[in-house]
Amino acid sequence: MRFIFYFAFITFTLLCIIIAVSNNSLVNFSLEPLPVNIVIPKFWLVFVGIFIGLLGGWIVSIYSSISQAKRRRLTDKKIKELEKKIKSSSPPNIDL
Repeated sequence: MRFIFYFAFITFTLLCIIIAVSNNSLVNFSLEPLPVNIVIPKFWLVFVGIFIGLLGGWIVSIYSSISQAKRRRLTDKKIKELEKKIKSSSPPNIDL
């Protein structure tokens, strides 16, 4: 498993280096309704886009895990209540 992680990390790093070297010309970045006008290298736009995507995925993952944990807690609580109810009820009288 560690080998796969290192391979993915090295591949991603090499991809980032290739993108940075091949896209080093300057571009004018502006947000039209706002008075923002910045001159930055092209690769910054690519890396910022990747970072925003990773951050969004991380937030969705955390939200999903929180909701699953909440659901699991409620389910465990309900199971314990039902087990307690079963133990507290008296066994039925069976006459043969």
